[in-house]
Amino acid sequence: MLKILVITQTNDSKYWQDTISNVWDGQLDIILQSNFEVKKDTDLIILDFTGSNINAIDVLGEISPNLVGKHFLIVSDKKDADLAIEGIKLGAIGFLVKPFKRFELISALDKMHTSSGGHLPTKRKGKIITIASYKGGTGVSTVVANLSYIVSHVYQKKTLIIDAAGFSNHISVLLNTIPKCTLTDICKQGKALDEEYLNNAVTKIGNNLGIVGGLIKTSDFSDINREGLEHFIDLATETYDFVIVDTPSHVLDEISMFFAQKANDLLVMTTFDLLTIKDNRFYIQTLKEFGVSEHKIKPVINRQDWYIGSLEPELVQKQLNHNIFHSLPNDWNLCVEAANYGRPITEVSPNSQLATSFKILGGKIAKSDMPEQSDQTVKESAAPKEKKKSLLNWF
Repeated sequence: MLKILVITQTNDSKYWQDTISNVWDGQLDIILQSNFEVKKDTDLIILDFTGSNINAIDVLGEISPNLVGKHFLIVSDKKDADLAIEGIKLGAIGFLVKPFKRFELISALDKMHTSSGGHLPTKRKGKIITIASYKGGTGVSTVVANLSYIVSHVYQKKTLIIDAAGFSNHISVLLNTIPKCTLTDICKQGKALDEEYLNNAVTKIGNNLGIVGGLIKTSDFSDINREGLEHFIDLATETYDFVIVDTPSHVLDEISMFFAQKANDLLVMTTFDLLTIKDNRFYIQTLKEFGVSEHKIKPVINRQDWYIGSLEPELVQKQLNHNIFHSLPNDWNLCVEAANYGRPITEVSPNSQLATSFKILGGKIAKSDMPEQSDQTVKESAAPKEKKKSLLNWF
């Protein structure tokens, strides 16, 4: 666990929690305090002078004896060359001016070594979001397609979809896109796989979204191996901000477990169906036994207002023995319409409750606030669009 002490005059714990977790994959313990007493045993001290009227250089000089032998980072909302020079003289790992970029924080943290995580890489490291359910019919593929579209188009994150759900290739149908290469084609390259091949192998859906298709024939299994998957996912996370993976239900095979164990966030889809709850409770427990960290497992209720019997969200959470991360409202007709047109829900009905809920879920994943839309943008989104050519000939 990375222990961080943030000394600041502003109460912005959420900002620092989101900012650090965006570059650190392990568990975090972030403590905020307003006084400049450095007594806690921490891995990193962040001195945030944002919004402060005090003389930062004087304060730094006063507490400098307590900073000896410690990793500390100076942050300010003002460009202050004197403060930066003084900080570096005292051994600061960096001086950042808000709003700073992600790579700037990574570059500063790259200078420190911690007991919990070791050396932070300077290479880009995208997030892996695996979506799964042990019970079929919970909307895993629908969520993968729509969440990926939201993250890439609404939040402007470079996103790759990996269809690892057996032979269904549902994502291709839901987004009306025929993939150029499958997971098998990628793994066949082994260590020879490079960024140029990956870019050419990925089918683009707009500027920020790409897809790698699923298996096509049973013999494809023999060409997939862990070494090939490891190299592929390492390259993909250096190229993309988010890698979102669709996995099959009722399966705990090597491919599914690989993506479950690699995930930064593992979204487990469930509904109010008692059998689904029972299966996913078993699934979550099994994932933990296989070494998946509990904090990475994030149950999502689909079709929230589709009540069966007397079950309610609180009971679902109790039965799963896990906090619910998000709930998606039920709009079965909209999902069917979107699937038939091969278009994302937010394009078919941008102002619907389901589209809004997907945007909120995308914000939780991308760790961003929902961007505001102008009236003109809303009108353009709501306007009828030309239907794409059907995928039926592909079947």
